[in-house]
Amino acid sequence: MIKEELNIKLRSILLDDQCYNPATIFNPLSALIASEEGFKLGIIPGKIVALDHLAEPDLMLLTVTELADTVRRVARSSKIPLIVDADHGYGNALNVHRTVELLEDAGASGISIEDTDLPIKFGLNTDEQSFIDIKEAAMKIKIAVDTKHIKSTSIIARIGSYQQKGIDDILERAQAYVDAGADALFVINVSSKNDIERIAKSNKVPIILGNNSTEITLNELADMGVSISLPGHSPYYNAVEEYRKTIKSLIDTGNYKQSNIDMGKLGNLSNENKYASFINKYMKG
Repeated sequence: MIKEELNIKLRSILLDDQCYNPATIFNPLSALIASEEGFKLGIIPGKIVALDHLAEPDLMLLTVTELADTVRRVARSSKIPLIVDADHGYGNALNVHRTVELLEDAGASGISIEDTDLPIKFGLNTDEQSFIDIKEAAMKIKIAVDTKHIKSTSIIARIGSYQQKGIDDILERAQAYVDAGADALFVINVSSKNDIERIAKSNKVPIILGNNSTEITLNELADMGVSISLPGHSPYYNAVEEYRKTIKSLIDTGNYKQSNIDMGKLGNLSNENKYASFINKYMKG
């Protein structure tokens, strides 16, 4: 379900002179809410899909077909472009080829491929991530670029080595991935303003900051050359906690706690009027 107009919209967002926060998206309703609230783009994180789809941790337990199914359901009704976290492409370069085919067909406007060595290897310390060889990682980006059917689909190289290997490793990997054809760079956990500026100035492709814990404003980030800043996925975690609190009140008191839910707005989001008209037109008589 390729929506080329949304692909083009994502490229416009990446290439303009502003910096945006993406909405955390995990189902069709969250995409519709994000669009209604004014978000310009969304991101579908593998970690959140694993939690929501399987109630399992982000340990490569989610399969690419399960991810693609989620993307397809979301993209069917999404009005904003979606960046999809494809982990490390679910394997080697051949797996990346298949992953990009599936996710692009499902409706992803951007597909991020990371250079983390996944899944966890036997005997290794799981407190620290390991990363695949730069040449191999670059070839995974290249096959992703060569695989996409629509030119406007964005292939995003995700780099997570900052905390373990530092800025020099980030810059070396970034150059290799840009040379391989990456449309944008997605760098994780970079906490230094100086290092963010170095990354942005060293590359001519858009920069996405992941897990951004800095207090740098969007305007400042835009001036530094950053296109997207992802602070994390608090909306999903807060929604889960609110669900816990609400059902707990039913156990504790026999009633749900008071809340201001606009059922009319939910009805509009779920197309109740459209289906009511279908019922009147096709099911009465």
